[in-house]
Amino acid sequence: MTQKESLSELLTIDELVTMRRPSDVQISPDGKLVAYVVRPVSREGEYWETSIWVVPFDGGEPRQFTSGLWQDEQPRWSPDGRLLAFVSDRAERGKASVYVMPRDGGEAIRVFDQSGEITELCWSPDGRYVSFLMVEPETEEEKQRRERRDDARIWDTNWKFRRLWILDVATRQARVVSPSRVQVWGYAWAPDSRRVALAISWSPRFDDLFRETAVAELQVEEGSFRELFRVRGLAEDLVWSADGEWLAYRGPAGRVIHGEYVFRRHIAGGEAECLTPNYLGTVEYLGAYRGGEQLVIVGYEGVNARIYRLGWDGERRLLCPRVEGSWHGPVSGSADGERWAGVWSDGEHVPDVWGWGAPHDISHENSEGAPLGDLVRLTQLHAEIEAKLCPVRILEWESDPGIRVQGLLIVPRGEARPPYPLVVQIHGGPTSLWANEFVGSWHDWAQPLASRGCAVLLPNPRGSTGRGTEWVNALFGDVAGGEFRDVLAGVEFLVAQGLADPERLGVSGWSWGGYLTAWTVTQTDRFKAAFMGAGLCNLISDNNLGDIPSANLSYFPCTPSEDPEPYWERSPIRYVARVSTPILIAHGEEDERVSACESIQFYRALQLLGKSSVLVTYPREKHGFEERQHQRDLLTRLLAWFAEHLDFPAPERTALPVSLAVR
Repeated sequence: MTQKESLSELLTIDELVTMRRPSDVQISPDGKLVAYVVRPVSREGEYWETSIWVVPFDGGEPRQFTSGLWQDEQPRWSPDGRLLAFVSDRAERGKASVYVMPRDGGEAIRVFDQSGEITELCWSPDGRYVSFLMVEPETEEEKQRRERRDDARIWDTNWKFRRLWILDVATRQARVVSPSRVQVWGYAWAPDSRRVALAISWSPRFDDLFRETAVAELQVEEGSFRELFRVRGLAEDLVWSADGEWLAYRGPAGRVIHGEYVFRRHIAGGEAECLTPNYLGTVEYLGAYRGGEQLVIVGYEGVNARIYRLGWDGERRLLCPRVEGSWHGPVSGSADGERWAGVWSDGEHVPDVWGWGAPHDISHENSEGAPLGDLVRLTQLHAEIEAKLCPVRILEWESDPGIRVQGLLIVPRGEARPPYPLVVQIHGGPTSLWANEFVGSWHDWAQPLASRGCAVLLPNPRGSTGRGTEWVNALFGDVAGGEFRDVLAGVEFLVAQGLADPERLGVSGWSWGGYLTAWTVTQTDRFKAAFMGAGLCNLISDNNLGDIPSANLSYFPCTPSEDPEPYWERSPIRYVARVSTPILIAHGEEDERVSACESIQFYRALQLLGKSSVLVTYPREKHGFEERQHQRDLLTRLLAWFAEHLDFPAPERTALPVSLAVR
């Protein structure tokens, strides 16, 4: 391969920060049309520009349903399939309202006369109402105070609650129906369209999701409201049974607050009953099958996702023929449960909309290799990117004796031969995983690194999802212990296999992955370069600066205010004097999940000790980056950083606005 041909195969930064991805797939009740949202991965201006598309299930070209000049999202079919409701900020940029369009297109009709932060758009089963959650808007007095800069803020007071609204489509009359001073995180209509189940807390703090919350029942017409039961964490993805007697939801199975198992509760009372006991995967989505006759789940098993039909008695049957790769977000079924669609990708395919016909009478036990019906690709947004993707391998290695760890390895294509320079990227969470999916963005840099000749290891150490509740809960009392050994063992495994060059190793991660990167460089000098993105270095200060301090109680027996030693003992900054690895640090300046102060204090400590380090912060960005120039800058810097220290090509390194010279 010539140098010119090699560059033509390069997965460019511009391709990655301008690509579009499909999401929020909604199949029509008759199964003939599939609506979905197309969203760019970054925005150039102040506001997002997204569009709704529709594609025939039986084949044909996708057509754009809305213009894409505004932020058009949350397409929802009416129960009779004649109308498509959606939210859009076309009336007031940055604030959404509710619109309805006929199935065949035409002029969008605004049916709600207010604008605000609107989520969870839904039709009632009888088609009379459109419902949604909206954050209480700013009052006129608050607006006037803000305009005259009389806007001192007293923390944890004057909260704005997310409340449930219902809108009569025929009369266009809307009213808020959930009680004041109750935060609604999710809801589900009962089959009779007279009741709604609400997942609630008593403040809008995100931290409440790691404490005790409740599920309540609301009588729509009477307005009566009663609490049904309480749960640890949040009752996620509420689903009613077809007879209106049971509620199913996702919830935690162990100490870690994560909706990994499916439970059911009778609305008349009683204890929770687990429908997925001893499941060796992690349920990441729960939905309804045929109006609640059965349930549908997306469960991650290892690095792959599988879709099951789940009975209210716990019987599980495979629903989808694709048992490898990943499903991005919920899947959607027709009213009769015969046709389904969702967004799928694997390591060598970009996310696109796929559809399939449901199988019949296929049991979980004999489902492997069974013909379940055809899986059909309905869109192809980025064939040019897909053609450049590097090979992905699924790996398993031993860490501590008897501990088997799984992960993915992305290797360069073309003339590159092992041993490769290797970067390990540690995922966030830690209750998350690297799945068999497309990994090419400002946040997931495996494919762009591999495109330039550098192999990438994506490990799923202890604490990750996809391996059952024991694996998820393995970090309690051992944060950064077993998981650090799992990651290092994976790197040494690749070195021993002759796939990784022991003299050209790098480590990286975002969020919790940034924390474990900082921990790694304080515990070993094995790596020649590191990248710490939106990470934390001090578990005590992070607990008091971030917005989810209660999440730490999944991993520690008490708060750092009660006993700081376990937190301090596993804080990278305690061992910062040991660092010898050059480290690039990046953080969004408005990050509420992990304060930018975490990166600043680690950088200051490194600088005072004369350690090789660079800190880059990004104005206006939160925990996830949105602005196109920031995504481009971050990815350019990261690739150039590892290219410089691990000695592989990075054609874009000259494009940096500021020198990357180690300081």
